[in-house]
Amino acid sequence: MHRRWAIVLALMIGGLPGAASAAPAPSAPWLFVTDLHFDPTARNRRPAPAGDDSNGRLVDATIAEMKRVDPHAPVIVLGGDFLAHRFDWKRATATMSDLARRFDRAFPNAQFIITLGNEDSPCGDYRLSPRSAFLRDVARAWEPLVDRHGAAPDFARSFARDGLYVARLPIANTRAVVVDDVFWSPRYGACTGSANPAGPILAELGRTLRATHDRQWLVLHIPPGIDAYSTAHLAHGLAILPFLVPALRDSLLGLIADPRDHVTLVVAAHTHKFAYRIAGTAARPVPMLLVPSVSPIFRNAPAFLVAHVDRDGTLRDIRDHAFLGAWTDLGGYDSLGVTRFTGPALERLNALLVRDPVARRRFALLYESGAPSEIGDRDWPIYRCAATAFTTRAFGRCTGLGGRELLTRQGFIAAGLGTIVVAFLVAGLIVWLRLRSRRARS
Repeated sequence: MHRRWAIVLALMIGGLPGAASAAPAPSAPWLFVTDLHFDPTARNRRPAPAGDDSNGRLVDATIAEMKRVDPHAPVIVLGGDFLAHRFDWKRATATMSDLARRFDRAFPNAQFIITLGNEDSPCGDYRLSPRSAFLRDVARAWEPLVDRHGAAPDFARSFARDGLYVARLPIANTRAVVVDDVFWSPRYGACTGSANPAGPILAELGRTLRATHDRQWLVLHIPPGIDAYSTAHLAHGLAILPFLVPALRDSLLGLIADPRDHVTLVVAAHTHKFAYRIAGTAARPVPMLLVPSVSPIFRNAPAFLVAHVDRDGTLRDIRDHAFLGAWTDLGGYDSLGVTRFTGPALERLNALLVRDPVARRRFALLYESGAPSEIGDRDWPIYRCAATAFTTRAFGRCTGLGGRELLTRQGFIAAGLGTIVVAFLVAGLIVWLRLRSRRARS
């Protein structure tokens, strides 16, 4: 209890000088929630603890808090990974339908934008076949929520094909283009023997974006770029680990950067953390919002975001609502000087994090939604550079890790030393075997 309120107090006073308060929004805020990772077999009567995926109590508590905070949300964005890790895949379709009913009961008038994550499958992690019965069943269950008020009339057909669809947002000249980029992961595999549809989906995405002059939000599950956690804590800086296949990632980034595609915001998930990226170009930086997860399996606090949306489609006053024994409004990037979530504002934030340790501590606390942070002092370059450097070469230059392809400079050195050690061991084994053979003959 004392720890929780200490965190809340620190967040309340953690604003930096010069941070302006957000202006009133013209309508109710929107909700962003992702990575539920719901396990319907978990029977714990309390919300799932750190280290576990979400049980029914945590899912229901999250939906109830969303409704309390924003009972008339016009739009709710659900960023994928509805199903738990190590899921009983036979339950996949029924669980996706159950979640649609839970959200529909709580928000009967809200328009939903959904995409699938790597766990959302009837046959395994990162496994999904296009035009499958699973996609058709999910489309049928969620169509009443996604096509609310006629916002996405082609959803059922388009989503059932490969997860890509378009939805009109309740803002003038603004729409959401949703794509399932799990197909672009190096870990992807089909449930059946069908070919990977990544190339055709990417081509269709390009045609879809180019077909209008409206502002467009691009909604996907896996962010393009570098996996900061795996690079820092699993590879220990010896390798740079990307989220997506490099060629497909670069094509996606090209679409985001092209002004003819009118992408003004990217919404992603997958990392379980509240973070940002800056895509686009120096002349036209495009903000990317990474939404924190409900599942606390990676020891982050369960969380969702509430944001006002201006008439030009810009997010403002993004607030992190986290479960720290009780639901708590942790505030957001306005305390770091970002009142409007734009590319230039995020570039200023990225520069601030280089020079200001107070800002780094504040960002790290928001990153984990109030839980103890995984970002140590030595890891800061990796997390800061992940926001702007999307290729391995650019990331190596930004962090000072160097290297090329996947291995960093230290990784190449370690690999070289490892090769030398193995060579000596093999040579020693060969000599020992020959000596042993000679002694046996003598």
